[in-house]
Amino acid sequence: MDQVDLQILRILKENSRIKYVEIAKAVGLTEGAVRRRIKQLKENGIIRKFTIETSIELVGLVLIETEVAKTKEVVEKVKKIGDKVFEVSGEYDIAVLIQAYTVEELNSKIDEMRKLPGVLNTKTLIKLKD
Repeated sequence: MDQVDLQILRILKENSRIKYVEIAKAVGLTEGAVRRRIKQLKENGIIRKFTIETSIELVGLVLIETEVAKTKEVVEKVKKIGDKVFEVSGEYDIAVLIQAYTVEELNSKIDEMRKLPGVLNTKTLIKLKD
């Protein structure tokens, strides 16, 4: 990955729907060269998916304390509920980032995690609007 690839990634992160022709103009390459670079970035796992961001999205960070013997099992299950999962050291064992469009959806995902076998305690932080 070189500086041009990094430029392409920055552009896509800002607007994942931008046309290859516009990216090509911005980085000084042909449309075909940009297309090949993006294909290679996807094949190498650098780009995992293209997504959208909405203005109505709620974001929560759920800290989870688990039974020591069940932490790995809980991690696998919360990966199916949350959007990103982090290992934590200290009072909590796992942090899970969840996104939802409504408070009800957010609460539903939190409740689902709280009911998992091996979960002892949770604490949720909710991102306030920018």
